[in-house]
Amino acid sequence: MKEPRNPFKIRASEHIESDETFVRLFSPGVLEMLSTEDLWDKPKVIRSAPGGGKTSLFRLFTVRSLLTIYSLRKREYCADLFQKLKTFGAVNDSGPAMLGVLLSCSHNYATLEDLDVDLPKRRRLLLSLLNARIALAALQGILTLKGQKYPMDLGKIEICPPENVAVLPGLVVPCSGIELYKWAQSLEKAVCDALDSFAPLTDSTLPGHDSLASAQLITADSIKYEGVSVVDRVLLMLDDLHQLTQEQRRFLLDNVINARLPVSMWIAERLEALDLDEILAAGALPGRDYTNEITIEEYWRGTRHKAFSQLVMNIADRRAKDARDVEIGSFAGCLQDSLEGREWQEPFGMAGQRIIERTRAMAKGKQRYSRWVADREDLNDTPREIALAWRSLEILIEREERKAQRSLDFPMKVEELQKRDDSDIRAAAELLLCKEFEIPYYFGIDRLANLSSSNIEQFLGFAGELFEQSASAYLLKRSSDIAPGLQEQILKRSVKKSWEKLPEWAPQGHDVQRFIKSIGRFCQWATYQPNAPYSPGVTGVAISMADRTKLADTKVTQKIPELARLASVIRTCIAHNLLEVKLNYKCKGQNWMLLYLNRMFCIHFDLPFQYGGWREKKLKDLVGWLQKDFRSPKEQLELFG
Repeated sequence: MKEPRNPFKIRASEHIESDETFVRLFSPGVLEMLSTEDLWDKPKVIRSAPGGGKTSLFRLFTVRSLLTIYSLRKREYCADLFQKLKTFGAVNDSGPAMLGVLLSCSHNYATLEDLDVDLPKRRRLLLSLLNARIALAALQGILTLKGQKYPMDLGKIEICPPENVAVLPGLVVPCSGIELYKWAQSLEKAVCDALDSFAPLTDSTLPGHDSLASAQLITADSIKYEGVSVVDRVLLMLDDLHQLTQEQRRFLLDNVINARLPVSMWIAERLEALDLDEILAAGALPGRDYTNEITIEEYWRGTRHKAFSQLVMNIADRRAKDARDVEIGSFAGCLQDSLEGREWQEPFGMAGQRIIERTRAMAKGKQRYSRWVADREDLNDTPREIALAWRSLEILIEREERKAQRSLDFPMKVEELQKRDDSDIRAAAELLLCKEFEIPYYFGIDRLANLSSSNIEQFLGFAGELFEQSASAYLLKRSSDIAPGLQEQILKRSVKKSWEKLPEWAPQGHDVQRFIKSIGRFCQWATYQPNAPYSPGVTGVAISMADRTKLADTKVTQKIPELARLASVIRTCIAHNLLEVKLNYKCKGQNWMLLYLNRMFCIHFDLPFQYGGWREKKLKDLVGWLQKDFRSPKEQLELFG
């Protein structure tokens, strides 16, 4: 059964009730971030901003999803996914080869910190509740794998752990599935009763465990179903670790890492759980005994950006094909991606004529530009290419005119023009031309992929708005292709909504919005100068790594409230993918921390999507932006002049 007309509106995987629909919409490209070499060996910690895809990834490895994938393995949309999971050893030609046990840390755990008992007892209660729920989830998964009813068929399960397994109070092993079920239910009830009790808590009323011992009971070797081993491996997945208190989170991470559990362990959390120093740490955290730490958005950036673009295109096509009452086979096919059509000849022709007149006026009477101008006059191309070529020339002449020491008035060679007229200049020319003459700039599938800032949910949000337009046109029997101008209108409108809602959901929302606004307006000012000095444009700022160290040092920020405020805002921006961070960037003999705007803000402030354009700032400048907003030199002159 197909989902509603616009499947892009279905975001979180937990909102997709049907396992078949979930599998149909899941793109195998997501699995690129998992390495087959060490997939099951060490604990894996996966982090992202909200909407990065953590929970969807975990759901894929649950028993129900693997069973669904196996049953659909010959379908076109599932064949690649099945083969990829087969290389991981998660499935084989007989069915699922692993038991995926998924627990969310959003249920009751954090409230344990409210109990009026000492810290060691609260920690033991946390482990007790986890042990109970791990056992229950594993038992249910085993019966689901075997197509049996839970809990009625628990008697067919045996738990036969090795002799050296940690002893769990109240449980005698080996045991049957029924005995483990009763033990786990009783333990969970005891912990929950303690949470609900108004009476003083004593050691006799508090169950307590010293380790995740139930994870040692559910190993591939220990689990038997009717006397036969069930799976090749067991994967324990703890999702939403950010829902725990900071104390619980740190304790559990340490406990899991140091426990050397006999099952594979994956942990997922939002970046908001980390303090600023952790967020800005490059690679694994110091002292951690694991190497499999993945920050999803960071993984897809840089050299993997093209792979991410292909991933979201595949996701978009899967959703488009799943739409009810709408026959749209390719999402990219709905988005016109060229301005070379007949309808754009006149606008580019008029823009080109204006630019040609300005450029000729700048070069008039100056021999050094004569060959450059002549080269452009010889062009025989489309109106768009001619307008861009002349706009590039205008930028280059403006740069030459601003030089403190100009060369003598001898004609400069055409080869010099060709050398300077590089891709960055052309990109700057396109942006400035489109902005000046109100020609669409934000359109096409490639720029839509850029807009997502490596976050799948962000991509789905904007793609969903475009698909709604295309689907509506289809139902009205009109062309479902969306023209560039309409694409830009839809995206700008959608980004504006996100911008206006920012103070409502982001911690310190008004401070965050003011800070982003200041960065955006600064980038705007730096980008839209006649000589395009930082072509193709500025989309971020940087502070020295020395200033970064100050910002992350609580001893420093505690003494300077303004700096503490700035540190907190930057932490929120990075945790929610509002700013993209890059550490230890070497330039001008220093190391820098770069802070790029989320690409959706590039639309809001009419900036290019390219990275590379940034300007260094002092901490005092950023603190000032939080207090009074950014003002351009011209605005400051008007204000105080």
